[in-house]
Amino acid sequence: MATTAICNSFKMELLKAAHCFNATQSSLAGAGSNGAFTITGLASTANVSVGMAAGGTNVAAGAIVASIDSASQVTVSKAHTGTVTSGTISFTGDVFKALLIKTSPSRTFDGTQTNVGTPGSGTPSASNVGTDETSGTGYTSGGVTLGNITPALSSTTATTQFTPDPSWTTATFSATAMVVYNNSTRLGAAATPLNGRTVGVYDFGGTQTVTAGTFTVLQPVNAAGTALIQIA
Repeated sequence: MATTAICNSFKMELLKAAHCFNATQSSLAGAGSNGAFTITGLASTANVSVGMAAGGTNVAAGAIVASIDSASQVTVSKAHTGTVTSGTISFTGDVFKALLIKTSPSRTFDGTQTNVGTPGSGTPSASNVGTDETSGTGYTSGGVTLGNITPALSSTTATTQFTPDPSWTTATFSATAMVVYNNSTRLGAAATPLNGRTVGVYDFGGTQTVTAGTFTVLQPVNAAGTALIQIA
């Protein structure tokens, strides 16, 4: 069983700059010299945050935004491997995923969940979904990757969720709840795993079953009072 809740650990991690929901920005114009760390000539850095993954032709693999220097320049964590090609630059927020909980799980999933651990394997606990993850045709352990929507204000409430609605095609399985988690390593820890940090648990109100079809989790309206993730 499950109780819909934003995870307590997620609330604390927000104050540690441990989650970035910004939508991916791609095919951006800009410039960077071989061996340099700066990307200049950007049209805007309004939706760029420190820690976002940086990409593009000759932007070093694994580079992240280290600092935002102005409205048109950022510094990244690794030196460019050649002249950065304008029109190929990208900045990507954290990778969020959604997995599903099976019928009659052994654990009650709620706001005390801290990590998904090793989905599909091991004893279910607050730090491991384990064998309480659903399984079946069309379902891959660990769930599906979500598309970020840059957070915005709805009246006085900050909201975000994902696009499109998470779905599984050519599927045959049952599920009772969804767990959203951050699969990026953005926060240090004393023990592994460093990723898989849970954001929220969403109860389906009963067993939902699909047979040789598409299983889609329909998100509510992304607005105050209804959004999947909100801070009032």
